[in-house]
Amino acid sequence: MPIWTPEKIWFNRDVFIIGGGKSLEHFDWNNLIQECTIGCNDAFKHGVNITKICYFGDTKFFKYYQKELSVFEGAIFTDVPSLYKSREDWLWTLQRYTSFSKKAIGWYSSTGSGAVSLAILLGAKRVFLLGFDMHLSKEGEANWYPNMLDVPNAKVFTKFINGFKRLKIDLMKKHPKVEIINITDNSDLNEFPKIGVKEFWEGRL
Repeated sequence: MPIWTPEKIWFNRDVFIIGGGKSLEHFDWNNLIQECTIGCNDAFKHGVNITKICYFGDTKFFKYYQKELSVFEGAIFTDVPSLYKSREDWLWTLQRYTSFSKKAIGWYSSTGSGAVSLAILLGAKRVFLLGFDMHLSKEGEANWYPNMLDVPNAKVFTKFINGFKRLKIDLMKKHPKVEIINITDNSDLNEFPKIGVKEFWEGRL
C-alpha cells in the first residue's frame, strides 16, 4: 500500500490503546467492543470486535506474524521504514518521525508511544492507556500474551518511560487539548493522570 495520508476518522472520540503489560491477563475484553481501539502487536489476535486497528513498530513482528496478520479483518498500520514499499494490500504504512507530525507517526522509542501518535492522527480527543505496566510481573513476565519474539528485560522499560516523558513535552506543545489517561493498575508510567481499572469501567458502564 502507498504511504497513508492521515484522516480524522475518530475525530473528537475516545481511543483506547491496548498495550502489552501483564496486568491485562485477566482483563474483560468485552469492555472494548463498543470502543475505538488500537491494539499494539499481539492484540490483533482478539479479532476486530476488540482490536479495530492493529499497530506494530518493528520488522521482526511483521516477519513472524505476516500470515496471521494477512487474514485479520481490521486495519493494520505500521511505520517500520523497511516496510514503506511493502506490496501487501492489507498493510497501511506511515512515515516515522522522532516527534509528533501531521502526516507521520511520532516515534518515542516504543510501539505504545507510536500508537498514541496514531490515535491523535485519527482525531482522538482522549487517549486511554491499557496495560502500560512498564515493569515485569513478579514472575518475571512482561506481557499478557506468550511473547515469542523478545526475552523479558526490565531495563527496556527505562527507555520506554523516557520516551513517554518526551512525548508528554511534545504533546503539551503540539496537541495541548488532547488528554492521555492511564488506566493501568500499579503502572510505573507516571507522566499522565491515572485511574484504577475497576473504578474506570464501573463509571464507564
